[in-house]
Amino acid sequence: MKKYLILLILICILFVPVIVSATEYYLPTLAVVSFENHSNVSCPDLENMGLQFLETTLSKSGMFTLLDRLTVQKSVEELGFNSASGLVDPSYAIQLGKMLGARYLATGNVIDITRRVTEFKGYGITTKRTAVSVTIGLRIVDAERGTIFFIDQDVAAEELPIDTTNVKNSGQTYSIYQNLMKQAILKSINSLRQRLIATTPEVTKAPKMILVTVNSEPIGADVEISGIFYGNTPCELSLEEGKVLEIIISLGGYDPWIKKISVSSALKINAKLNKSIPPADSSDLNVNIGITPSGD
Repeated sequence: MKKYLILLILICILFVPVIVSATEYYLPTLAVVSFENHSNVSCPDLENMGLQFLETTLSKSGMFTLLDRLTVQKSVEELGFNSASGLVDPSYAIQLGKMLGARYLATGNVIDITRRVTEFKGYGITTKRTAVSVTIGLRIVDAERGTIFFIDQDVAAEELPIDTTNVKNSGQTYSIYQNLMKQAILKSINSLRQRLIATTPEVTKAPKMILVTVNSEPIGADVEISGIFYGNTPCELSLEEGKVLEIIISLGGYDPWIKKISVSSALKINAKLNKSIPPADSSDLNVNIGITPSGD
């Protein structure tokens, strides 16, 4: 018995990773093609930082399965493009998407980096602060359709003491750019999440079905709902909760029982059928009112 129990535990352990990876497999695939610095500020390794931040944030979002960076670079080189950002042009997106097996292609860029000094005077004191802002652009193309799926710009800003940015591209300034770039990328990914939610059709919930018992006196009567025969009494019907339906219970020699019902868990149908009164014979009717049938 213990051997079987151990074997069962081992099977569960082995198959859990398979189930997790199968869930991730169905996420749409996305390739981050490039991240470029289009600002007037020259900062070493800024583009590589942005690329890493963008890939990391997209990966943690749980919205996509990201393609390997080396695979993306190899495909870009095969297409012969010097500027990877050109590949998100819809005219090239379908070709690259097929090469990579990617549904979406993403590019990011630093649009602008600004530093503005603000001076405050009052009560005999003068203070200066530097406002630093980083503007990030994100563009995602649907590679299957060759259309732009998402485009966004986000700004992250911070006010700092004047001395912080006196030395151009100092270690501290470099760190500030990193943090602001991270914040702006995160804002863009949150906007992307809302875009995906808005374009994903809602999963229609299956209607709740209720078992309704149908009895009649006498038994063996036909049960019809909206002209469809469901069986003979006694029977149980599986009906959608909240629906208003017309039910007909009929049996030869009896008047049909016709009712509109609202389906609920408390509903039980017990139909008592009344015997039909046969129509009076016309000859009997004539005698009763004193009319003698004419003879030949």
